[in-house]
Amino acid sequence: MVSGSVKFNLKHFNVCLFAAAAVLGVMYLINISDLAIQGFSLRDLKAQASDLASEKMANEEAVNAAQSYYSWNARTKGLDMVAIGNVEYLPSDSLTVARK
Repeated sequence: MVSGSVKFNLKHFNVCLFAAAAVLGVMYLINISDLAIQGFSLRDLKAQASDLASEKMANEEAVNAAQSYYSWNARTKGLDMVAIGNVEYLPSDSLTVARK
């Protein structure tokens, strides 16, 4: 009678062990699936960050080009301004100051 109860307990133990292994296996697969999804999301976010960085550099280059001397020079030519030539100053012999 003692050996019959040991067999019964081993049977339940084996079933519980198999069930625990199955549950752990399913949990492992869920965890691996979640990690794979996070990896793909991380890769997509890194690609997006790279695209944004290159777009930022292009925008900075556009700002630098708009603020450059040559750009200002080209835009001021369209204003029909007279070029500055040789400047002559009026001689002042006396130091007079205008007062109000």
